[in-house]
Amino acid sequence: MIGGLSKAASRLALAAILGAVGAVVLVQKPVRAADLGGDCCADLEERVAELEATTVRKGNKKVSITVYGKMNRAVLFWNDGAEKGVYSVDNSYESSRFGFKGSAKITGDWSAGYKLEAETRAAASEAVNQIDDDNGTRSGGTLGDEGRLLLMRQSFMYLDNKKLGQLRWGLTSMPKDDVNKDTDVTELADTMTSDDHMNRGFFLRPKGFDTEVGGPGQLKWQAISQCYSSSSAFDCSTRRNAVTYWSPSFFGSADGKGLTASWGWGENDIWSAALRYRDSWGPNWEFGAGAAYEKSRDENQESSGGGLNGFKRDINEWAGSASIKHKPTGLFAFGAFSTSETNDSNRQNAGVFTGTSSPDMSAWDARIGIQRKMGALGSLGDSSFFGGYLQIEDGIGGACGAKRSCKAGTFPDLAIQTEITGAEVTRWYLGYDQAIDSAAMHLYAVYEHLEPSVDLVNSSLSRVNEPLDNFDLFYTGARMYF
Repeated sequence: MIGGLSKAASRLALAAILGAVGAVVLVQKPVRAADLGGDCCADLEERVAELEATTVRKGNKKVSITVYGKMNRAVLFWNDGAEKGVYSVDNSYESSRFGFKGSAKITGDWSAGYKLEAETRAAASEAVNQIDDDNGTRSGGTLGDEGRLLLMRQSFMYLDNKKLGQLRWGLTSMPKDDVNKDTDVTELADTMTSDDHMNRGFFLRPKGFDTEVGGPGQLKWQAISQCYSSSSAFDCSTRRNAVTYWSPSFFGSADGKGLTASWGWGENDIWSAALRYRDSWGPNWEFGAGAAYEKSRDENQESSGGGLNGFKRDINEWAGSASIKHKPTGLFAFGAFSTSETNDSNRQNAGVFTGTSSPDMSAWDARIGIQRKMGALGSLGDSSFFGGYLQIEDGIGGACGAKRSCKAGTFPDLAIQTEITGAEVTRWYLGYDQAIDSAAMHLYAVYEHLEPSVDLVNSSLSRVNEPLDNFDLFYTGARMYF
């Protein structure tokens, strides 16, 4: 009897431990009074068996698994010059996501593992606009990536050596991906990055045009604020099906800090390389910087077609960032740059009226602020106040095709065909972020003012005057990590 009770108690303790580290689903039954007779242990063992059967376990004892992620939801207030609105959105500056990381030790310094990560796309802030407040996700979505409820971000395996570095293969970040923000020592990128993720899905509105915008072929903000390889102006690289190498850190003051190098190749011929550095300089300063290059010859990228029809892809892009923080005062500065050059065969001397090639895109962002514990809020965590200014020149990679031929109605008040020869987007912004360390949470509020302009010519090569309305937005919300 006692042996049976001890065995049952041990199994109950094991099941309780499994329940603490996994998701436990309890099959509820009516509670019966304790039976002091001879079958009490059999009844207890039966209940323990039920608990074990409904406990989610990892597959084996050799691979450790970590579940991680974040939720990042916001309320977006916007004004396009004629229309206003308030949307509840998923903050695309750093979208809500979840993932699984697995790792296993092989021998000595060698280990292996994997990463699976997905993001939610319900009312993604980068995809909503004047006529769509949930980007097609309410009923499951049929609009490609913008309409999917879930989107796979990472799916790769790796082999790691502490002294030699890490080799990854699968759907993974290219070395240039996020180089404009992941060296930011303030780690405020989850509140705001340089790209316009809060309004790039909105349609451009001609000044004084007070009727509905958003017809077929009309331009969105992202059409004049992007690289030639993607819909971003700063974070132009992304995650691809690739093979990448990431070095260990060198010249650092502590493990995990210092200089790292990375190189990768993927898709049908895109390669990238980057250098990143982050470290403390003595007790008072923290510094981070990075620079990267990416070359794309992927002829199927952005649905441009294969190479058998004579089309040749050739895109060259650079990007980088740097940040510094004075830890005693909390004062910090951040800067980022990005360039994009296209030598695609269908964009050379292709302007429909001018016969000129597509211009090079360039962008820069400068930000200053303070981040430290302040007053009564200091018990919660760091308070951050920041502001900055950015400019994007000739980010017309998404405007009017390779010939830059904007048909009548592309701008809803223009009934003539035009050629877009250039553009400019400027933005100034102010923001606040409050960390709540005890809950792994941040509260934030940001205001942005954006001003666009486009350069157009008609078939006579005369300049077409097309002033556009400014865009004001304010968003506030919270993000929580797990």
